[in-house]
Amino acid sequence: MAVNIYDTANQLEQELRNTEEFTTLETAFGAVKEDEEASRVFNEFRQVQQTIQQKQMMGQEISEEEAAQAQEVSTKISQNEIITKLLEAEKQVGQMIDDINQVVLKPVRELYQ
Repeated sequence: MAVNIYDTANQLEQELRNTEEFTTLETAFGAVKEDEEASRVFNEFRQVQQTIQQKQMMGQEISEEEAAQAQEVSTKISQNEIITKLLEAEKQVGQMIDDINQVVLKPVRELYQ
């Protein structure tokens, strides 16, 4: 019986949704959305982060004003426990996805060794 790799990927997606790491992330994100201040600061953080990443990808320099804005929003983030819990949960899910990616790409790595 042939294995359909896309069925396996879809099963992995469902299993990811059921992990403790993902449910913790969902809960943390919900808490940020429910808290007006945390939501505002988090959205500001995402906007600043996106602007800086776009400039970096285009090879443009970050202005002193943008660097100061990034530092300011970073300070706000670190002082908001609701957001720091979200960022930690994101980190945990990211690590799990990196680990899974290593397993999935193992045959390709081995091929080129």
